[in-house]
Amino acid sequence: MDFSEFRNLKFNVLGDSSFIKGSLVLKGDVTIASSIEGDVCVLEEGKTTIERSGSINGELKAFDVEIFGKFNGKLEAQGKLTIRSSAEVSGQIKAQDLCIYPGAHLEMEAHTQD
Repeated sequence: MDFSEFRNLKFNVLGDSSFIKGSLVLKGDVTIASSIEGDVCVLEEGKTTIERSGSINGELKAFDVEIFGKFNGKLEAQGKLTIRSSAEVSGQIKAQDLCIYPGAHLEMEAHTQD
């Protein structure tokens, strides 16, 4: 892959040991290993992953979401929401499809869309 092909890829990585406060608007696949306090909106279809070291305290709007870390707030997944066994999720959840793995820590109100 040359530089021009790499430049056209749509992905975002928010690395470990970072703290971000405010609102983010992103496109493409997103990997979050940092702590975010605020709102995250992912505009295009893609996968948003909250890694084990990642956390969001706020609102998240995205297409497909997979949570290994912590989420607290309001989450809207237009596609599939997957909550892994290492996850801690609290708040209001709205998703097209919902998959919860055994062992996940949950305190949420969830709705699936028709």
